[in-house]
Amino acid sequence: MVLETPLLRVSRPVAACSRCRSAKIKCDGKLPACTACERSGKQAECSSTSDQFARGKERSYVATLETRIEKLERRLQEAQHRKASLVPVNEHDGAVQKHVPSQGLTRTSKRLEAQEIDDLVSDFGYLTVNATARDFYGFTSSMSYARMVLSACTKDSLPTGFVTPLPPRNEAIITIRHYFENFFVMYPFFEESSFYASLDAVYNSESSRVSTASPFDHFSVRLVLAIAHSGRMEQRGDGNYMAAIGHVSAALVHAEHVLRPGSIASVQAMLLLHEYSMIDPHHFDSWGLIGAASRAMVDLGLHQDPPRSASISRAKLELRRRVFWCVYGFDRSTSLIQSRAFSFSDDSASVALPFSTAQTLVSPEAKDSNHILFKSFGSAIDLFNLRRIQSDWYTELFQSGRIPLSDPYPIIWRSCEAMRNWFAGLSPSMSAEVRTFFELNLLYSYIYILAASPRMPFVAPFAQSLIFEYCIQYAEKMTSHANERVKTAPLSFYDAMRVYMTGRQFIEVLQGNEDRLLSGIIPDPPFVPVDSAPPPPAPQTPKDFQKNLARSITCIKRLTDCLGLFGLRWGYMSWRDRFQRDSENLLSSLN
Repeated sequence: MVLETPLLRVSRPVAACSRCRSAKIKCDGKLPACTACERSGKQAECSSTSDQFARGKERSYVATLETRIEKLERRLQEAQHRKASLVPVNEHDGAVQKHVPSQGLTRTSKRLEAQEIDDLVSDFGYLTVNATARDFYGFTSSMSYARMVLSACTKDSLPTGFVTPLPPRNEAIITIRHYFENFFVMYPFFEESSFYASLDAVYNSESSRVSTASPFDHFSVRLVLAIAHSGRMEQRGDGNYMAAIGHVSAALVHAEHVLRPGSIASVQAMLLLHEYSMIDPHHFDSWGLIGAASRAMVDLGLHQDPPRSASISRAKLELRRRVFWCVYGFDRSTSLIQSRAFSFSDDSASVALPFSTAQTLVSPEAKDSNHILFKSFGSAIDLFNLRRIQSDWYTELFQSGRIPLSDPYPIIWRSCEAMRNWFAGLSPSMSAEVRTFFELNLLYSYIYILAASPRMPFVAPFAQSLIFEYCIQYAEKMTSHANERVKTAPLSFYDAMRVYMTGRQFIEVLQGNEDRLLSGIIPDPPFVPVDSAPPPPAPQTPKDFQKNLARSITCIKRLTDCLGLFGLRWGYMSWRDRFQRDSENLLSSLN
């Protein structure tokens, strides 16, 4: 068919074929033979099949490209030969001035080459992220990076048109101080000075006609106020809850200008939303938000410290490290709670811990100061170190396949020892409330790692005794911590999930092992090689059956009360009702 054999023409023939030139007639340049040669039956003699024209003057487009490639290859070979024939400067006998050593030249060339590769990879990563940005589709499109993130991470819609007005500045300072003293000390992913500059810009814009506050200033101030109000609420629907909802609605007005790829501020904004979602689980999905923040962080290269040769200010390097470790801590905590895979592996990251020694220690004069700039970041470093230990054993036992280990307890005892040493190394000047917060995380980690898992389907009797005691200790400390009127360490919906998981493990370990566990007899730990870490110390369990029976009943009631308290606060009473149904048969047998 005609369509299957299209005519091959050139837009401007370089020269006519030999027959047309000698006959002085017009040559249309059709390939493989012109029309005049076809009509006369001289297709084979048409100069298009000969090599009469000079190289580079062919009428074939493909042949022209091939010739161009050959020329470029020859030029490349000539350049390589010239480079190889150059005499190094330090080998020139007649040199008079000082010369740079060849090792320095090699090091410089390697650094320049590595920098070019990094720039190229960064450009590719930015193009990949920017494919979902407004610039890709144009400003008239309804699709944007912010809308994509929010649509994927929103559960229940916020009330339409409900916005909380900014409180007076003195009231805002009190509310913001609650955030810094309870949340920021654990996850300091922005600088205090920059936040207070944003606060000044927002309130100056309210009192003057000229707005000096950026969208990120409004977004960060509103989200911090929302998190602080949510942290002080007693039950869902109270005044603090409604104030938080209004501040979040006001913050999301600026989402289009804040949630944009290619900036650290966008990662910080998603971390603020994630932090809020941990306290208000109804409106945002914490897993989706930390996943988006992790991917944006990796695309920016924050998961790797820049090379020492890179010129970067100390403040910028410190901010990069802050953001990375806060993303790391949130991601590890969320993955453990929801039994999901990490957003990125430990092997892919190489970032030093933030803060200098002076910032992790607090002086006696600053200890009682209300100014947040004098607060210590030691608690944040301690939390990051715990998340790193948790990440190690979670990867080994839960993310490295489902084939059972032949001997899992050397790994478990090593991880338990690392967490014991971590807790023993906490600062003695740490407040009792923060220490309780860390101890609850430690007990929960013990229960998590000792419980049955795909790689350890059978729990040894000694490990069952440890779970039994750790659950009782966890229930006692969590009940006291949750009922404190003055919250001095962050409580979130994750704590409700931890309580439910602890209760489930307590029921599972007690069912079928009541007589042995309630007797108080501790079995011998499983055998491990001599060079392995020692097992955790045997718990001090009373050898009284009735006393252990009463302790078990009290533990179940405390866990039920905690779930009821958290259910009232976050609106998830179904967790308490489900646990009551799960423990009903066990309580009947214990009573």
